[in-house]
Amino acid sequence: MMSVEAIANKSFRRTFLGYDLEQVDDFLDQIIQQLQQMEQERRELTDTIDYLVGELKNAGIVPAERELGAVAEPVSPHAVFQEEGMKNG
Repeated sequence: MMSVEAIANKSFRRTFLGYDLEQVDDFLDQIIQQLQQMEQERRELTDTIDYLVGELKNAGIVPAERELGAVAEPVSPHAVFQEEGMKNG
């Protein structure tokens, strides 16, 4: 997966008939902001899952590892963009 830093630091060659650099920069800024938000949400959700699993264990209720794996399995951020593309396409 491409990191936020890789996107932020990406540079392109200028050409005479190239893209409007301001539009490209604005678009990349939007992508970076969305990725940062998704990464923060994922961290928060992972922390919540860890906390709740700990609470279950403290209460003597230990969920099956198979069930936990399905809940805590990371989702590729690319899947979100693919889903949005299908909706908009």
